[in-house]
Amino acid sequence: MLLRIRRSFVSAFLAVLFLVSAGALMPPPAAQPAGTNAARVALLGLYRIVGPDLVLFYSAGAEAEASFYAEEVAAAVRWYRETLGWTDPVTMAVLNRADYLRATPIPYPSPHAETATGFIIIADRVESHPGFDLWDLDARALNAAWMFHELGHVIARSRGILSANLWINELVASVIMAGYIRAERPEFLGFQSGMPPRFAGAGRFQTLAQFDELYFAMGQFDYLWFHFHIARIADYLASDPAGLAAVVEGLRREFPAEGGRGRESIAETVERLERIRPGVAAAAAPVTGAN
Repeated sequence: MLLRIRRSFVSAFLAVLFLVSAGALMPPPAAQPAGTNAARVALLGLYRIVGPDLVLFYSAGAEAEASFYAEEVAAAVRWYRETLGWTDPVTMAVLNRADYLRATPIPYPSPHAETATGFIIIADRVESHPGFDLWDLDARALNAAWMFHELGHVIARSRGILSANLWINELVASVIMAGYIRAERPEFLGFQSGMPPRFAGAGRFQTLAQFDELYFAMGQFDYLWFHFHIARIADYLASDPAGLAAVVEGLRREFPAEGGRGRESIAETVERLERIRPGVAAAAAPVTGAN
């Protein structure tokens, strides 16, 4: 179906970097499997920002946020290309609450990357996320970090990294996020810098085994409690002097998508991570039950 294109106006930077909403210059989006987030977004008639490696849809009224995140993701893509040799294009959307609810069954404003298509959705604003008032973090910086985490999921899939342990898949995405933020965007370090003090005692669940069992069914509040721990562990891995490419290759070696292993114990997954960078067991101890 041919997407209806509306004209948009972006910053001078993006005007140079991207082709913006010029219907005659922009190809229609590639066909997507019916019933996917990508297909639903394509039917919403949204604004688009298009570049050589990026198509970003965005809701009416979210132009400033879309411009900011498009600039940030474009810079991240360039860095990941240089650092990891990754070459895939990126498709994503920055959606207000109404469009978010039309596009995806995941509750607003939780970001996510769709497995079937690699399509990334982030919210225009994250202040309504349960627990946000306890985090004491800048909303836009936090959402940018989450966007890099979702991009990490896409890169991990393309690199053939996959585990039956869901916490490992989230960890890998956050390792890829943390490597970029450490190298290029230290102003976004808050998410991976440790548990926010006022949020520390808020989780109803305490171990990664529970995370693997319940995953998103535990609710947005507790899901993010674990993600702060996972991002901290990921930051330790990403700080390896060997560099992010070596860490990602280690993750590929220990958690190959074609490996066919079922879910392992948390101790077994930590043992695998220790082979990539010793010290992960200590970093993970608060949520492995080992402390």
